[in-house]
Amino acid sequence: MNKNNVRIDALEKRKNKDNIKSSNKVVSDLINSKILDNHKNIGIYYPIGKEISLLGLLEHYKDKNFYLPITRDEISFIKYSLGDNLVDAKFHTKEPIGDITKRDSITCFLIPCVAVSNDLKRIGYGKGYYDRYLKGYNGLKIGICYSDCIYDIELDSYDIKLDLVIKG
Repeated sequence: MNKNNVRIDALEKRKNKDNIKSSNKVVSDLINSKILDNHKNIGIYYPIGKEISLLGLLEHYKDKNFYLPITRDEISFIKYSLGDNLVDAKFHTKEPIGDITKRDSITCFLIPCVAVSNDLKRIGYGKGYYDRYLKGYNGLKIGICYSDCIYDIELDSYDIKLDLVIKG
């Protein structure tokens, strides 16, 4: 399968997923792994459709700063706390209002994945926002995807390599 066919296959599988159950599992796995314990500033995402939601992390980690993406010509991140206003944005997501944060002040990104290759490269929706944004980033990159969306496929050199994947 090529990358586009993998994306189509993974998105089709996603239609039948229980994203609430998967979201609870991923949030629980992240908390129990303690992998976020040493990170004060964490980039997450606002879930689109049946994406796995990480918003439950905000309730557990009240001592951490979380950042949500905004997408214009490129992607950027703005600090978000529970209860902050969110505005409707393109791609059917919600975005915070505020000042853009410097990328390298965020030490860990939890990144939505449509699919992931066996060698931990991310397949997103095909626009390349995260690939460009995280090029040269040295912090922790954790992919979030459904457990049956790992594929034996070779991806391009510009596709970001994740440090690990948490599956729901």
